Amino acid sequence: MTPIDENKHSENIFQKLNKRLPYLNWLIFSSALLVLPLIFSSRSAVSTLCYLGIMSIFVLSYNVLLGQTGLLSLGHGLYMGLGGFFTIYVFNMFLDRGIEFPLPFIPIFGGVGALIIGVFYSWISAARGGMTFAMITLGLAELTHALSYILPSFFGGEEGKSIDRMDMGSFLGYDFGSQTEIYYIIAIWLLISALILYFISKTPFGMLTNAVRENSERVEFIGFKPSRIRFSASIVAAFFAGIAGGLSAITFEIVSIVDLGATQSTLVLLMTYIGGIQQFFGPILGAVVIGIMKLWLSDVTSAWQLYFGLLFIFVIMYAPRGLIGIVTDFAKILHTGELSQLFKYWAFVGSSGMVFALAVGALVEMSYRVGLDKAQGSILSYMGLSIDVSSIWQWGLVFVLIILGFIITKKSLSILNNRRHEWQLVANGRLQENEGAEK
Repeated sequence: MTPIDENKHSENIFQKLNKRLPYLNWLIFSSALLVLPLIFSSRSAVSTLCYLGIMSIFVLSYNVLLGQTGLLSLGHGLYMGLGGFFTIYVFNMFLDRGIEFPLPFIPIFGGVGALIIGVFYSWISAARGGMTFAMITLGLAELTHALSYILPSFFGGEEGKSIDRMDMGSFLGYDFGSQTEIYYIIAIWLLISALILYFISKTPFGMLTNAVRENSERVEFIGFKPSRIRFSASIVAAFFAGIAGGLSAITFEIVSIVDLGATQSTLVLLMTYIGGIQQFFGPILGAVVIGIMKLWLSDVTSAWQLYFGLLFIFVIMYAPRGLIGIVTDFAKILHTGELSQLFKYWAFVGSSGMVFALAVGALVEMSYRVGLDKAQGSILSYMGLSIDVSSIWQWGLVFVLIILGFIITKKSLSILNNRRHEWQLVANGRLQENEGAEK
């Protein structure tokens, strides 16, 4: 078999795989939810999985706005926080009345509560799209956050509201004292939420949200009101954000006014966009990557928020389809045989890019050490190396590595793109010749 025949065979395999990809994705997704706590069985690891599952539902709800409808919301964290508060109030109401309501179903009340607030807030914000929508959602979120300080009896002040989930009693023999049991509640809710939202995206309503994203004037011209579509998308997003808030309430057993602030809204925006808004599972990938970075980097470095910003800038400039776009492109490169043909170029780009990234990290850590972390001394431990931030030549070395890494990476990327273009032209041309000869 010639290289061209191999390429043709790979393309056919990739096309067949692409048709079956939705089913394969759901199979992998469901299997991963089932086995992850068996692989990562420590208490801290299961708690991390719980957090990632909650944030996955949260980002899927947000992508209904950003990815499907093209609406940039700057206050979506509000609905997750309110969902948590509603869940706690309903939980305590059942306890006061002696009702043993099944704990796995409690988060639905968080979704309903967020939906009710979402109907009112969306009626205000959904009349217009674009920057108007973004500013109104920001204003409503800040208004609610301010009210939380004015109404401490409802929101609990800085201490927030708390529960003990084991007070609700057992259900099907489980008392839900174990984090693993809570994880499977979250996993089931995540799978159900993902299936529902995926189904919605394939319905005529989902197609209309995409149409509003692309051109709202044409949608209005064919007889649909874009404001109603934006309104409907907003309340769907609010409901599932409330579900995430309800799950957070029974997992961590506390909700505070911090959950209503801008931090959650910013975090969900970063997770969704970095993961990729053009594919359904993109936001989940973003939630996993950013969630792990948030939990791990915050223990390792004081500059963890800065790294989020740098990653966000990188995605915007060089990977507009997000991390999921990088994954799918790499999968296609593997199937077409391009990686084996151009491996030395890919390896060079990867090596120079790694040097540039590590040098930037060193500069960030050194800057924080001479600034905010000055009390920890002048010796910095970075990637197994000891760096003296008082040494001028070490600063110079870092700057040289950054400049060289950037120049070499940029140049090697340009060469790689040219080689990829040439290889694809040759392969496609010969492939067409073979197809013509077969006919």
